Amino acid sequence: MGDVTVDEVTVHLLADRPDLVAATGELRWREGGHPPEPVELSFWVDITGSEAGRDGLPATWVACAANGEVVGAVGIGEFDLDAIRDRSPWVMGMIVHPDWRRAGIGRRLLDRLDPHARRLGHDRIWVATGTTAAVDFYRACGYEPAGHALDDYGQDAHILVKSV
Repeated sequence: MGDVTVDEVTVHLLADRPDLVAATGELRWREGGHPPEPVELSFWVDITGSEAGRDGLPATWVACAANGEVVGAVGIGEFDLDAIRDRSPWVMGMIVHPDWRRAGIGRRLLDRLDPHARRLGHDRIWVATGTTAAVDFYRACGYEPAGHALDDYGQDAHILVKSV
């Protein structure tokens, strides 16, 4: 990445850039495409395409470097964990390419979710994560701890919430 700044990154609604679905799915697959998650690249591309909504849930935003490389993505959807379907909407598929982390891209992506959730009549956004580093990131972005739950694979997930 060198000395590239977040100002050199553009954020697009994926519905406006269907040409980025495959690259976004691949970025998500590289991070999450190992057991217990599905390991097939096609699964990740298909899910990413299905989350490329515009006016409702789900919707996805993609961060692109000046050269067009997809360097991050985040989605917002109706629910994330099957065990907690009574809360909505949820952050989904948050990813920043490892070479681009700590440059402000994740925060910039998350900032797109608040106005979208408000337009849909929501006053909170939820997120589930399994790692302490991710909890720290979400807390720095205004999310507050809201408990724990088992994820769809039986692993402990931290639940956080943010008022929008």
